[in-house]
Amino acid sequence: MLKMKSFTVTEITRYIKRILGSDPIINQVIVEGEISNFTRHSSGHAYFTLKDDQSKLACVMFSQYLETTNFNVKNGDRVHAKGQITIYERDGRYQLNATALENIGLGALHIQFEALKAKLEMRGLFDSHHKKTLPTLPQKIGIITSPTGAAIQDIIAVANRRLNFSELLIYPVRVQGEFSKDEICRGIAYFNAREDIDLIILARGGGSIEELWSFNEEAVAEAIFASKIPIISGIGHETDTTISDFVADRRAATPSAAAEIAIKSKTELTLELNKLIQRLSIQIRRKVELEKSKIQRFEPEQLAQKITTTLQRNVQLLGHQEILFNQSIDKHIKASRERLNIAGAKLDSLSPFGVMRRGYGIITKSGLLVTRIDQVDIEDNLQIRLIDGQIDTLVKAVNPIQS
Repeated sequence: MLKMKSFTVTEITRYIKRILGSDPIINQVIVEGEISNFTRHSSGHAYFTLKDDQSKLACVMFSQYLETTNFNVKNGDRVHAKGQITIYERDGRYQLNATALENIGLGALHIQFEALKAKLEMRGLFDSHHKKTLPTLPQKIGIITSPTGAAIQDIIAVANRRLNFSELLIYPVRVQGEFSKDEICRGIAYFNAREDIDLIILARGGGSIEELWSFNEEAVAEAIFASKIPIISGIGHETDTTISDFVADRRAATPSAAAEIAIKSKTELTLELNKLIQRLSIQIRRKVELEKSKIQRFEPEQLAQKITTTLQRNVQLLGHQEILFNQSIDKHIKASRERLNIAGAKLDSLSPFGVMRRGYGIITKSGLLVTRIDQVDIEDNLQIRLIDGQIDTLVKAVNPIQS
């Protein structure tokens, strides 16, 4: 076996770095690409990726060079980046140390983003009068996000440290990739089909424009717009903006911020209650002052005259109402008396006394009414009741009528 010298990882990395440093092409090169994942560190240095449709290149630009750039660098910019290709020894990764940037336009995805944004804005999907009011104390909050991502952990952490009266229901989805937009739309439809959801949070952590692209899809924008339930979008970091943010009823800078908007703390609720009490107190004081000023506008004589006039007007009104009331009562009594007389006449014509006045009598035998001849025998005692008295008689003969 051939004996070879071994090298440490550091030694081989530094060797490759020296080779790259001696190459005249990559020692001073201009690379064209689209900026993605742009981050400015607290030190002032910037870290980003240059990409095209096939490859990505890690880049760093130190603060002294970034300060000389004559435009506001952001994700989606197509640039010419001048610098040196070198090895970052700690990670063994090659990168471009950029010393100058020239903006040459927008990247393909950002052009697509701006085109869709303009289209949906023309259709009115961003209009403020379509925005729904968020509930103050939602009982149930639907959360559409990845069940394993940082976003759901941030939301739960906020809920745990606040006065959380809300129940959180998670609809798990993929938040990037080919199938994610359909899953997000199904999540919005699922919560809208329920009757107990007060608020929806649409959330995911930060990422590049490619990673956030599901939230720039037209289908997702239309699903958000069609939702009957208010939606808060908490997508990415503060600098990330998606189409979903423009359509949603409220945009939050991060998933944590979305949770803070949805779930009020005890302090916030106390402040809101105190503000409400203050507003009511001011309104009451203004009302009292207004009424007091109305009273103070009158001198005692004027006030007495006003009260007298008001009383006289009310007395006249009551007198007129009394007349109308009495007239109504008289009319009602007269109509009732007429109806009673008619009913009495009908009743009298049908009573036995009315019949007897026309020459008829009522015949009884031992207190029982006699209506047929077969109820009577010869020598029976009968009583005949007439209108003005009674006749007692003895039956001498019974003669049936021959038919």
